[in-house]
Amino acid sequence: MTGSWLQVRDYVKFAADFFVLRRERPYVLGLVTNDTCNLHCIDCRVANTWHYNMTFDEVRSHLERYYARGVRFLYLEGGEPYLWRDGKHRIRDVIRLAHDIGYLRVHLYTNGTIPLDAHPDFTWISIDGTGDTFKKIRGISLERVLRNVRGFAEPHAIVHVINAINYREIRTFLDYCQAELPNTPVLFYFHTPYYGIDELYLSEQQRRDAVDTIMACKRDGLPVLNSKPALDAYLEGNPDLPVGYWYVVDQTGDYRCCRVAGNPDICRDCGYTTCNEMLLARDWNPEAIASMLRMF
Repeated sequence: MTGSWLQVRDYVKFAADFFVLRRERPYVLGLVTNDTCNLHCIDCRVANTWHYNMTFDEVRSHLERYYARGVRFLYLEGGEPYLWRDGKHRIRDVIRLAHDIGYLRVHLYTNGTIPLDAHPDFTWISIDGTGDTFKKIRGISLERVLRNVRGFAEPHAIVHVINAINYREIRTFLDYCQAELPNTPVLFYFHTPYYGIDELYLSEQQRRDAVDTIMACKRDGLPVLNSKPALDAYLEGNPDLPVGYWYVVDQTGDYRCCRVAGNPDICRDCGYTTCNEMLLARDWNPEAIASMLRMF
């Protein structure tokens, strides 16, 4: 069977298992190839914890193991994946390996400070504000990122994590993106208090204000990827989390849903809105399906 027919077969099997049979098994793998990072963002405590890089053989073992479990969608995470090293191997070699094994789609999350030359199927670039707001959260000038993103022609989008510092600047940020990075969509996440309540934590009213602003911007034609039903589920406390559709693997082990899954407080406050997009898409929600298709 040729490669193209194998891909068609795997897409059909995914659609049957996920949408029709509704099997709760892994479909997506988030692989943390390294926790090393060149930034010290105020909302992150997982970077540079172990100063760890998986070996290429470890990466291969994880990819083959989850492929055998039926996973066909890979998300490369960090740290900063562009800093991953093992001898002569770089993150582009991980992407090639995943495709050679048979993964249908490989996505990569990056802070955008390093030239974007790994060629995944989709790139997610973290930008959490403009001007002083971005510098306060990320510790660098936004221009350092924009130099790599302007003119980037491969499929990509921005991930913007809303917190108590930037939640009033959503429309300003979208207007800025429209001007500086035309035709680049934006996916909004929300600060998740993995380590307890802190100064970035959003109150219930702040969350509602943020969601109202996002939806108003979307109605005005600004480039928002989120669907309203998924944002509503976030405001309702993510009642269907955690689930077993996605797994995260890092140097410490394998985790269902996320690295702190099963903590009711964190699940209720979970700001990874794509979780709800996927759950709603499974239930044939048209807005969520449209949103997910744009993300792939």
